[in-house]
Amino acid sequence: MKRLDYKLISIIIIILFFMVICVSFGYAALSSSLKVSFGSTTQIKTTWDIGFENATVNGVASGNDVSKISCGSATATSATVFGINMTLANPGDKCSYTFTVVNSGNIGAKISAITPTKPAATTCETLSGSTMICGNITYKLRYDSANSTNLLNVGDVLDGESQRLVVLTAEYSGETAEADDFYQDGFKFTINYVQG
Repeated sequence: MKRLDYKLISIIIIILFFMVICVSFGYAALSSSLKVSFGSTTQIKTTWDIGFENATVNGVASGNDVSKISCGSATATSATVFGINMTLANPGDKCSYTFTVVNSGNIGAKISAITPTKPAATTCETLSGSTMICGNITYKLRYDSANSTNLLNVGDVLDGESQRLVVLTAEYSGETAEADDFYQDGFKFTINYVQG
């Protein structure tokens, strides 16, 4: 009976020994597979560069009699578009100024605000985002073309390394011609961009 006990104890010890060895190898294999190391890390530099490609553009006249329309030129600074020396004679007359907004950086640029500034000594019924209505003249900032209904809006994103046409329009929007000439000077739109 003692001999059986020694045999049983020997078998149990051998089994326990093999179990300890298996657990040790399993732990070593598991722990070595969870080790992560990096030789070096490179973060790609982000750049932020948005602005107007063409600073001054000549206006394009459209309307009933373009010989009576004088569009002059419009200028864009880092974030502001403004027009000068414009004459609109009849309802439907329009001056359009096409600029290219370029994002040369590699991260997106989002419009955070569009602020219209009314012409000096002029009452404006609407001063909202990309639309300004002052008397019979309607000013708008549009994408792509002078007849586009796609206006610039807060939240619009210009992807990195891309560009888009922005058109400033000034249109005589009344139904009948005014009896007297009127002059509007100093209108502008300021567009603020943030990283988007």
